[in-house]
Amino acid sequence: MDKKEFIIRQLARTSNKKYEAYVVNRIVHLLDDISIKFITQQYVTRPEGRALTDLFFPQFNLHVEVDEGQHYIKKNTEKDIIRESDIVNATNHKIIRVDVTRPLEEINQKINEIIENIRMLKNYIGFIPWDIDSEFNTETYIKKGYISVSDNVAFRTIKDACNCFGHNYTGYQRAGATHPDNDIMLWFPKLYPNGVWDNQISDDEETIIERNVNAEIAREHVVSHLEKQKGEKYKRIVFARVKGSLGDVLYRFRGLYELDLKASNEIIGLVWRRVLSRVKTYSH
Repeated sequence: MDKKEFIIRQLARTSNKKYEAYVVNRIVHLLDDISIKFITQQYVTRPEGRALTDLFFPQFNLHVEVDEGQHYIKKNTEKDIIRESDIVNATNHKIIRVDVTRPLEEINQKINEIIENIRMLKNYIGFIPWDIDSEFNTETYIKKGYISVSDNVAFRTIKDACNCFGHNYTGYQRAGATHPDNDIMLWFPKLYPNGVWDNQISDDEETIIERNVNAEIAREHVVSHLEKQKGEKYKRIVFARVKGSLGDVLYRFRGLYELDLKASNEIIGLVWRRVLSRVKTYSH
């Protein structure tokens, strides 16, 4: 996917919300800068669930929220305050709100302020232009020397993720792969019900439950790990299979997880706890 397709498809996602569409399109078109990446309807992880923000500029950790009439009902206002606090506390991102119940002139003035804010940030924070190809390129992260959850890293294929850790695959489809550290494996799970597996990730993404829906297979799977078989790996670098913002399949980095032997059992399944949000990469 090139920038043209990405931008057009992102803007199309707002087409069913007229006020949101107006604000988002005006910001993007008045910015007129394809070195700045934007995402519409961005998922944000909160301590108590996930939230969607209307417009997100990842290079600046900046969200724009379009507030329509329902946002100013008292109970909704209170929810918005809690939701915004959760997002800010969880991500250290900034949120700017646009009140579209105001006259058009005031809405446009707020949009102009947002645009000026973004242009200022571009000039003063060591701005790195958006490169859609390097964003998914293993060499980008090998050169950096690490992959971090805070960078929102995702790859289009499993082999691309594997090649950040010493491999040189031209193709790879398995759910697990080796790592230079013998105590660690790379894991590419579907963290939602899929066939015989019902893997789940907590709202704060700190815990993963791995379990099979077949009671006998689930028991054998858990027991084989808890008995500490020789060569068993108790740490996993996780790239979860997810839908991207445009519906494409991606493998998103979630961190390094370690098996919680005490919490795991035949009923719950295997419990994995995140211990690192940043891991070292290796050249091949």
